[in-house]
Order: sequence, then structure tokens, then C-alpha cells
Amino acid sequence: MRYKSLDELLRTYLLSQEEEGFKKRDNNWWYASELGTCLRKQFLRRLGIKGKEKQWRITFLAEQGKAIHNRIQDAIKNTGRLVAAEESIEDNDLRLKGRFDLIVNLNDKTEEPYLTLIDIKTQRPEAFFRRAKDPAKDKVKEFQKKQLASYFFFARRKYPDLKDARIYYMDRGGGAREEFVFKFKPETFKEILDELNLLNTYWKNKEIPPCKKDWECKDMCDLYKKQCELVKKGELTLDEFVSKFKRSPN
Repeated sequence: MRYKSLDELLRTYLLSQEEEGFKKRDNNWWYASELGTCLRKQFLRRLGIKGKEKQWRITFLAEQGKAIHNRIQDAIKNTGRLVAAEESIEDNDLRLKGRFDLIVNLNDKTEEPYLTLIDIKTQRPEAFFRRAKDPAKDKVKEFQKKQLASYFFFARRKYPDLKDARIYYMDRGGGAREEFVFKFKPETFKEILDELNLLNTYWKNKEIPPCKKDWECKDMCDLYKKQCELVKKGELTLDEFVSKFKRSPN
């Protein structure tokens, strides 16, 4: 087969890699990177339900983000301050998996270590500056805080000396950066455990949870609008729903 352009070749390859990744996804877990988002969306993803296909533009931007992540990790490693990178967290009882970006020691080797967990988030220029102008105090979405807190909570089992956790935003276009530091209270961790327990209850009972019905439905969740309508109408049992929309083996 001859491709008409370099872009067509690249697009075909990246989309095929993304599809393979979805097929290999282990659907026996909840994922830390999805905590704080719509319970129904998390539930349907774990079921392996087929949603709306991603736009090619989003897939390409994700590849750019990965490249920036890798470059930052390499740079931190070269400073000699890298403690851990791309390390997995797992809790079998709660059925949670995740992977944090970095743990870095901000102090010199001659000083007591100051370990911080870093979540790197790259954004389009328009998204970066729209977020930066948000009137909220720390300009970070609540679900992103919850995801960061989950990485911190479970990573601390292996790294008990972790002092704080940080979100490091980078504008993919112009290189602008913002960093936010969080020291979480015990009630934040309780919220995480409560959410996981609730998800597991729905899963055990084979009951599709309610959708969030807030800005996330409109601005973020274009994956499952069709499926949500069928759930709302009650036209399908869970088994029928899975049979109709399932995309990958559970």
C-alpha cells in the first residue's frame, strides 16, 4: 500500500497503536488517572465499552505530550535528583492501578532529602492560558487534585518520606510553565477511598452508576453520550448493554 502523504502514514500508525493499547488494557482495575471524574464513565471504561473514537488531532497532541514528559524526565535524571520515574502503584483490595510521573529530591545530597511527587501535565496554549486566568485560587481542577492525591497516598507506602505533591503544567506551544504544591489533609484521602469503595459496590452489584451531570458531561465526555442515553431510558440490561458495546476482553 502506498500512502498519499507522510501525515497519512503517521496517522495510520499512531491510531493503530492506540487501538492496540486499548485492546491490551487490563479492565479488571480502576485507574488513578480517572479518579474524580464521572463514576459512570469510569464504570463503562472498566467494562471495556466502545465509546466515540478520538479525533486524530487529540491523538497527535497526546504524542507531543509524551515527548515532553520524556524530555523532562531525562533532564531531571541528569541532575542526579531523580528518585523514581513512571513507577506503578497498585492496591489489589480496592482494585486500583496507576502510574505516577516522578519523585524528585529537591535538596542537595548533603541535606536531609526533600521528596516531592510530580505530575506533569502538558496543555495546548489556549488551554494553558484559559486555565491560568481561572479565578480559582490554585487554578487546578478538583479531579486533577484528587488524582494527584491518589498517587501521593499510594506511593507513600513505598516512599514514606514524601513531603508534598506537585502539578507541573507546561504550555506545549510556547513553553510557559506553572507549578502548584499540595499538602493533602486526611479527609482528601478518605474521599479517594470512599470513591473507590463506591465504584466497587456498583461493580459487585452489576449496577451502572449515575452520571455526574455537570460541566464534565458537556465539556469532557463525548465518549459515551450515546450509551448514556440508553442507560437513562433503561432499554437494555447490563448484559445486553455489554454485548452491544463491549470493545475489548475483560
